[in-house]
Amino acid sequence: MAAPDRFIAWCKQEQASIEQQLELLQAGKVRTGEDIGAGWIDTTEESIERAKARLAELNDLLTEDGTATVVKPSAL
Repeated sequence: MAAPDRFIAWCKQEQASIEQQLELLQAGKVRTGEDIGAGWIDTTEESIERAKARLAELNDLLTEDGTATVVKPSAL
């Protein structure tokens, strides 16, 4: 399998995983939190927003009209 095909397969797998996580978060079946030293605070809404942003980035990578730019490591 060529590198571009592996990359696309990885993006699709990541997309499915994030969609599943997002569904669980939005349904209230999973919650996230953070210990700020004075106890745990709920960070579920922030986690939902991060998941949505990551899905949008993956969609950009997987579609021809996407605005995401891929830079080769040798170009850095």
